[in-house]
Amino acid sequence: MRAPRRLIVTIAAGALAVAGGSTLADAHDGGGHNGGGDHHGKRHGRDDRGKHNGNAILRSALFGSKTTAHGGPTLFGVAPGGIDWTINAKSKAKVSRDGRVRVRIKGLVFAEGPNVGKNTVPQLAATVYCGGAAVGTTKAVPFSPEGDARIDETLATAPPSPCLVPAVLINPAPTGTPVTGTYIAASGA
Repeated sequence: MRAPRRLIVTIAAGALAVAGGSTLADAHDGGGHNGGGDHHGKRHGRDDRGKHNGNAILRSALFGSKTTAHGGPTLFGVAPGGIDWTINAKSKAKVSRDGRVRVRIKGLVFAEGPNVGKNTVPQLAATVYCGGAAVGTTKAVPFSPEGDARIDETLATAPPSPCLVPAVLINPAPTGTPVTGTYIAASGA
């Protein structure tokens, strides 16, 4: 029994490295660690607001995409946008086992070109991945000219359990329909 478990852990660790550092946050039901709490203010599986956080399968910062010409990777078969994007370090994504997706985006703007420092895409969405496959996409939400957006939605179908190598890609939705073949930001750091 030990050999298959080690193999799974090794494969998962390798896949995490390839995926750009996505995290399996709180993979166990206990939430916080270090006995009573950790450096993020969580105590006994609850966050600072008292809500249970032990059901998170991903909790991650977001990074802005770079074009392939600038070294941006294609992730899960999805190409980066046609121009470089930058994002505020406070931007984050969280996915729960029940399919709830919470994304907070601050300052996701063009890093180059005539609109540098601005956003001209009116809407965006988020696609959740498990094991390299898309498991659901949120509806498009407003995306401000300052590059701010907020997604708080539950996917139609919960992610599989276990959700290996969870990731979130942020897709542009210029006409209200998510363009899932392109990402402008992604989970990881």
